[in-house]
Amino acid sequence: MTFFQSLPSILLSSLLLSVVGCAGPPELESDEAILTTDALYTAITSRRTELLDDSEERLKKLRDDGQLSGKAFEALADIIQQARSGDWQDAAEDLDSFIRHQPPHAHGG
Repeated sequence: MTFFQSLPSILLSSLLLSVVGCAGPPELESDEAILTTDALYTAITSRRTELLDDSEERLKKLRDDGQLSGKAFEALADIIQQARSGDWQDAAEDLDSFIRHQPPHAHGG
């Protein structure tokens, strides 16, 4: 397949990525979710699995208590899985992007 034959697929993929990327990550709805995500960042950047486990449990509880959306939990769970698989650096970068693209919050952010 030549470049020109694959061009429509490349353009469609680029368009989809730009549309999906514009939406940003799911919003963290509570102060506790923000604090727990910060703790997750510490766990990942320090490569400490016990802190990773603790953060994951706290995020599950927040989701179950309605303080974290299912979409936000899934996005963070994907990052946790990345770290668990040994891809700590990419997990840290993805989490950094997730945090940086959070909308401003009325509750302290």
